[in-house]
Amino acid sequence: MDEKLKIEIQKMLESNPNDSIDELNKKIKIIVDNYNFTVQDMFEGLSPETMSSLLYDEWGKNIISINPQKHDGNDIPIIKQIKFFIDIIKDTQEIKLTKIGNLPPAIVKEIYNQGFISDASIESGIVRITKETDVENIVTMRYLCQLAGLTRKMNNKIVLIKSAIKKISSNEFFNIIFETAFKKYNWAYRDGYQNEVVGQFGSNYSLYLLNKYGDKWEEDKFYARLYFKAFEKLKSEDRYALSDEGYSRRTFNQIFRYFGFIEYENKRWDEGNIRATDLFKKYIKIEM
Repeated sequence: MDEKLKIEIQKMLESNPNDSIDELNKKIKIIVDNYNFTVQDMFEGLSPETMSSLLYDEWGKNIISINPQKHDGNDIPIIKQIKFFIDIIKDTQEIKLTKIGNLPPAIVKEIYNQGFISDASIESGIVRITKETDVENIVTMRYLCQLAGLTRKMNNKIVLIKSAIKKISSNEFFNIIFETAFKKYNWAYRDGYQNEVVGQFGSNYSLYLLNKYGDKWEEDKFYARLYFKAFEKLKSEDRYALSDEGYSRRTFNQIFRYFGFIEYENKRWDEGNIRATDLFKKYIKIEM
């Protein structure tokens, strides 16, 4: 229970020591209802009731609508990359994986060189592409394809599932990939932090914050501070737990950037100040 609500109920109980249980329950209900439907500072303009809906209701039943105009997603970086990958499999019938189960380096380079999603470490020369795991967005892309029912691994080969082409051709394809990325793919995969829920839990709230503040440049950690203000129990000072930087990396540098929803002012390193893009406004609608 929120501390402010707890204090208010306690004051009411102390002020009405002679009330019956029924009378006290009625007064408690009034206090709780008033709290639930009143905007709270910790939620940046949302009431607890709206926040609860944002966290647990389906898109369209809360204040967020995903792709209400049914756009095909062909301007979304991760979707362009997925379609290119699927075309490679379609042309070759299958992709034979390396002995350790990775995509062949030649295919990794071919996909990355299309320029769908950049990687700061590769662009700066710090990392050379020698294997699949050198390119984080390609690792993510591959798992999204599996989770979305486009591909499967069989006998150390990647093959298409029969329904893949039909899905890709559908106007629902953006929604399929978006829902897969937000609800099925594990954002914490391979990042080394202990707290796996941070970022992915409350991702709708991050969309809300970007909608509210994204018209101007704000530091990515600005959003992290607001996120942990709302979900303070997820914040930890343990150096192995997820920090502001970790939240920003999971949410913005990876998932939101892969969809083209944010851009960095520092385009060389993809860190620091961010703002929302036209793609975000095109595909995400938030109505209070």
